[in-house]
Amino acid sequence: MSDAWKEKYASKIVDATAAIHMIKPGNRVVIGSAAGEPRELARALAAQANTLDDIELVTMYNMGETPYAAPNMAGTFRANTLLIGNETMELAVNQARADYTPVSLSTVPRMFATGRWPVDVAVVMVSEPDEHGYVSLGVSVDVTLAAVESAKIVIAQVNKKMPRTGGSSLISVDQINALVIHDEDLPVVDGWDGDPKVAQTIADYVNPMVSNGSTVQFGTGGLPDAIAATLTDKTDLGVHSGFISDGVMKLIQAGVITGKQKTLDKGQVVASFCIGSPELYKFINNNPVICLKGSDYTSDLRVVAKQDNMVCINQAYQIDMTGQVASDSIGTRFACGVAGQADFIRGANYSASGKSFIVMPSTVKDANGKVVSSIVSELAPGTGVRTPRTDINYVITEYGVAYLHGLSMRQRAMALINIAHPDFRSELLHAAKHRHLVYPNQILPAAAPPPPASFTTKHELPDRRRVMVRPIRPDDEPFIRDMFYSFSEQTVYLRFHHALKALPHDKLQVFCNVDFQNEVALVGVAGPVEALQIVAIGRYFLQKNGTEADLAFIVRDDFQRQGLGSYLFEQLIEVGKSRGVKTFCADVLMENAGMLKIFKRSGLEVQTENEEGVVHVTMHLPQEATV
Repeated sequence: MSDAWKEKYASKIVDATAAIHMIKPGNRVVIGSAAGEPRELARALAAQANTLDDIELVTMYNMGETPYAAPNMAGTFRANTLLIGNETMELAVNQARADYTPVSLSTVPRMFATGRWPVDVAVVMVSEPDEHGYVSLGVSVDVTLAAVESAKIVIAQVNKKMPRTGGSSLISVDQINALVIHDEDLPVVDGWDGDPKVAQTIADYVNPMVSNGSTVQFGTGGLPDAIAATLTDKTDLGVHSGFISDGVMKLIQAGVITGKQKTLDKGQVVASFCIGSPELYKFINNNPVICLKGSDYTSDLRVVAKQDNMVCINQAYQIDMTGQVASDSIGTRFACGVAGQADFIRGANYSASGKSFIVMPSTVKDANGKVVSSIVSELAPGTGVRTPRTDINYVITEYGVAYLHGLSMRQRAMALINIAHPDFRSELLHAAKHRHLVYPNQILPAAAPPPPASFTTKHELPDRRRVMVRPIRPDDEPFIRDMFYSFSEQTVYLRFHHALKALPHDKLQVFCNVDFQNEVALVGVAGPVEALQIVAIGRYFLQKNGTEADLAFIVRDDFQRQGLGSYLFEQLIEVGKSRGVKTFCADVLMENAGMLKIFKRSGLEVQTENEEGVVHVTMHLPQEATV
């Protein structure tokens, strides 16, 4: 191989000042993004501001000092950011000293190539060259590669600490007009800085819905990365993402991410940029598994949709009660950007067996440090909707999961209120009534502490169907309605002792709102979240003495004679014992042989008394031994 490139390389080495002098008045300059921002050249830009004039700087996800966005630079530079990454740029945008362009990253390379956004100069950071004269864009290929390919002039900071990455990151020294040699550490992102218990609880909800062999996208924000680190029980996951961070690295090291079952790019971890720790930057260096490509590929919803079992995990700032997600601005204040969230979510929705999750803590602090709800009655005026309500499937907080696809506005409001922080549910319901989203007489979900996790169990029936038994929720109303109208007349008669023809909202909402203090209700849930069916209900009501409770349960016809009633009764016994209940009482029609058999086989001390065709059953619960 000829070494002629070395002479060209040496001839292009200049200092930062000389390189910046190649920029002319009126030029549009694209600066390398995120951890790939050439910070030495950025500093040189600011230092040479008095020799430059009317320069547009296109940036994305700023992580460096961003000196060109300082107030005293406004007369020389006009920054135009695609994704706000630090406080300096956020302040500049919101003070009208810089521009923010809301655009899907998948479309930016085409805008460069077609001249919609002609690029005069690309200022980037690269690795040292290999023996063939190729440098790597390293941690940031995203829109940077397209800028290099479209620019009239390319200026590169050569940094030996920039890792070499696979995929589309390589560019020839021949494509570069000026080289500035300057080594420095890459910027570091620490990850999730919120409550670790909140992150773990949300991860616990996400985990069961991520199947082995899924291809996963992790969005920006610390929470998706924190969730990534908890998927260690999975096998053969793949990654097709806008960016990757330490959580993905840990899963690769643990053997969880193999990419063996990906539809596209088998065996490769595909992303467009990397941000994280020094360990991550070392890990991706010359790692054949890592494949960084342009955002026109990674964020293209058509490509995303071709990945079977695509799972997208994205974080949001706010969501309103109809399911509109805000992630780039709160009110008129811009804080982030569009990026590729909407493309990934829509692509996952079109993917075979795909899923998309919006994850968020139930509360955040506003600009004044006040704790506010992440779920709001309506987005503040001026707030940009990053992902429309039509595309939102799962929304998850530390208080639960709301599956919104196919729900009416009323059902959405109730589902989201149910996973809001309890301190804000009352005002959210009041606002929902004011907006006519819910029934005028809709009652408030019980304000008591949420039932413990031990109240939720899983059970496999003899016919291999699986049922989860969990506490009833206010947003279960439509599913219980469906179950009621599926009952045979005989099942209704045996449960209610008369021919009940209807169960309207007024009665249903009371049925679904349980305080789990004086009343406990468990439901048996079958099917995935997106096709949820409630197939059994068991409940007890405490009597005034606090130790006796009236008991009742019912199982859908097609789930009867599978032991589900017995299992539900066992769970109610365990809950009752933990709450100090000593006696269960039930009134059962004599012809309800199935329920009477469940009681007799329970192992409890059972007493019965017949009266006019009704059997009054008294069951004494074993008490925990006390010391």
